[in-house]
Amino acid sequence: MNQQAAQLRIEELCQQIHAHNSAYYTRIPTISDKDYDQLVTELKSLENAFPSLRNVASPTTKILGTPLSAFSSYPHQVPMLSLSNVYSFDELQSWAVSVEKLLDTQEVEYTCELKIDGLAISVLYEDGKLVRGVTRGDGIAGDDITQNIKTIENLPLQLSNPLSMEVRGEVYYSKMNFQKLNQRRQAMEEPLFKNPRNAAAGSLRLLDSTEVRRRNLDIFVYSLVSGSLEAGHFQGLEKLRQLGFPINPETRKYQALAEVMEFCQSWEQKKEQLPYEVDGVVIKINTLQQQNKLGATAKSPRWAIAFKFVAEQAFSRLLEVEIGVGRTGVLTPVAILEPVELNSTVVSRATLHNYDQVARLDLHIGDLVTLEKGGEIIPKVVAVDKEVRPRDAVRIEPPVACPSCNTLAIQIPGEVDWRCPNPQCKSQQLERILHFVSRKAMNIETIGPALVEQLLDKGLLHNVADLFRLKHEDLSQLDRMGDKSADNVLTGLEQSKNCQLYRFIYALGIRNVGEKSAKLLARHFQTLENLMNASIEKLHEIDEIGPIIAKSVYDFSRQPENQEIIQQCLNHGIVLQQETPPITDASPLSGKTIVITGTLSLSREIWKERLESVGAIVTNSVSKKTDYLLAGENAGSKLAKANKLNIPTVDENTIQQWINS
Repeated sequence: MNQQAAQLRIEELCQQIHAHNSAYYTRIPTISDKDYDQLVTELKSLENAFPSLRNVASPTTKILGTPLSAFSSYPHQVPMLSLSNVYSFDELQSWAVSVEKLLDTQEVEYTCELKIDGLAISVLYEDGKLVRGVTRGDGIAGDDITQNIKTIENLPLQLSNPLSMEVRGEVYYSKMNFQKLNQRRQAMEEPLFKNPRNAAAGSLRLLDSTEVRRRNLDIFVYSLVSGSLEAGHFQGLEKLRQLGFPINPETRKYQALAEVMEFCQSWEQKKEQLPYEVDGVVIKINTLQQQNKLGATAKSPRWAIAFKFVAEQAFSRLLEVEIGVGRTGVLTPVAILEPVELNSTVVSRATLHNYDQVARLDLHIGDLVTLEKGGEIIPKVVAVDKEVRPRDAVRIEPPVACPSCNTLAIQIPGEVDWRCPNPQCKSQQLERILHFVSRKAMNIETIGPALVEQLLDKGLLHNVADLFRLKHEDLSQLDRMGDKSADNVLTGLEQSKNCQLYRFIYALGIRNVGEKSAKLLARHFQTLENLMNASIEKLHEIDEIGPIIAKSVYDFSRQPENQEIIQQCLNHGIVLQQETPPITDASPLSGKTIVITGTLSLSREIWKERLESVGAIVTNSVSKKTDYLLAGENAGSKLAKANKLNIPTVDENTIQQWINS
């Protein structure tokens, strides 16, 4: 996707997502969570590919619209993590193998549950009485919808046994009740719900509990999270059933993965017979002891997986292939298709990744192709129907020349990508400058693609250093650039001159050097001069800097044109903050592996930077190699696993004292 097309799509996505956010918070949701997540993930993907196009009001960083004040936020005692998905039995097999390796045993029991297409909630009981109902929210905290939860008839308000516990389940609409709801709304000339999941989500956020009761929602409870735990997940469900909770009757426990696969295949074929909507099967390791040993990543438990039923596919005609030019000259093929609906969105473009993939598919212009989203948000071409290939179909070959500057394309031996080798190519210049001003680099929000294109066209920009030569009179001559806008651009440039070293290294756009690598280089060499003069042997010495990155940095530093651009930036007033070297021998945290969990007084990112500044290694998951767990309030499974492994737990005050020392 080229810069202009990306900008149009990003603007469209931002507008759509903000509208859906507003609907979600103030009235009836207008889109399913699945479709909403696809829009957000597509936007994130485009913003990562074109960081300079990220708007300050992007919904990936800011939600325009506030939750209803009637629903207060309530923190989850144990985070409500989302499940990872698999879409084939091969992927399911790989997950099972990885679990067995982590557990160091093949003796594993599985619990299989139908994946209800509804809304996940947490319900808390104290002394047998329902006291709280909370939506998933962001996984850390959700909306307190206690009064609405109490209207669900099959959810007990009072248990026969005065237990204190937390259970989790899926609120859903039966197909029959959903049909009745839409019939009633149609008679009242109200907008119809798109699907039962939308209806369930919208109903739970109504302010009138009487109306919620009329909606006839149902719930299946699928987990006992805290309280009187059993040895196994399946046993816990049986206990909940005895206490009067609605447990899905199709839930099964198996000893072998083959039985699990048979269960998945069977329900994929007969899912339409169910009185409610399902979109897959949730597979869990049954034994709680093994669940605790497996733990979780930052986003998902390792002991559970969602097997999603066959991804929706669509068929379209390949009209042409567009070539995108990246900042390093990579020429990326993009399929231009006859518009077709796929997963409730109209698709007219699809990624082809590279020309090796094009060759594997044997793609021709005019082919009838199969499109799929599956686990990916950006559509991809997965198959070609060669039986119906037109006689005049033209084979797609690697590009002869760059579509922007017409320079002959090259393919470096050992690489799959074709490239434009011309560093003066306008498309490359545009992408390099936009990367330089992007949020994670120099963070100059007042400069976007439209402005850079105009400056390039007028010959006012040739490289990133030229940005700092711009004057008010240069900017005021541009289209849609008033005095105030020109002042804002110059102010943004001036503010960016006081810059952290790692940001400047990242902004330079060195091949293979991302934000993490830039931080490692900055902390190791402390100054830009040290980095630029480093031998390839010195670069190799840095942990996590492999030979490919080392060679990229070394080659970049030795090119006279790069040296000249850097010197010009410094001459124009860029001041690089010298990195404080990690404290090594004097620090009790030097070389220590630390995991952060729970709610802290400062963000995890701030704590990560502080810890890394004194030589600590911050990771996401607890293992035998973890030295300390920095735990805040509401620490969940990571704390339990740390206790089991006898890993010391420390609080913020202790860590800060160690850092200060």
